[in-house]
Amino acid sequence: MSYHVVVVDDDEIILFLHSKIIKAVGLHDSPRTFNSGTKALDFFDSLSNDEERILLFLDINMPVMDGWGLLDIIHQEGFNKKIEVIMVTSSVDQEDKDKAASYSKIIHFVEKPFSKANLQALDLGF
Repeated sequence: MSYHVVVVDDDEIILFLHSKIIKAVGLHDSPRTFNSGTKALDFFDSLSNDEERILLFLDINMPVMDGWGLLDIIHQEGFNKKIEVIMVTSSVDQEDKDKAASYSKIIHFVEKPFSKANLQALDLGF
């Protein structure tokens, strides 16, 4: 089964770094990167096959549409993509961790920037 790895963060340096780490650990050869949630949604809409899985590395704090806004959309009943989310944030706020736990598609909550070691330690099942 094919899958897409998508990184969404408004920081271009983080996008570059996380993309390099994802490639280095062999998770995916060409992760897609987007600097906003709306661009990621456009990409999701462009996928013709709803059976393809998506692993989304998502930042919380972004302008225009933050990570919570994107999560609200992908948790709507009409969103049919098979997606799993790893929240990647600089937030150490317990409220953010508690809120993340309320979203069924979030499989991990990690502090950024993530490293090769902590990415390899996640049980991703891909």
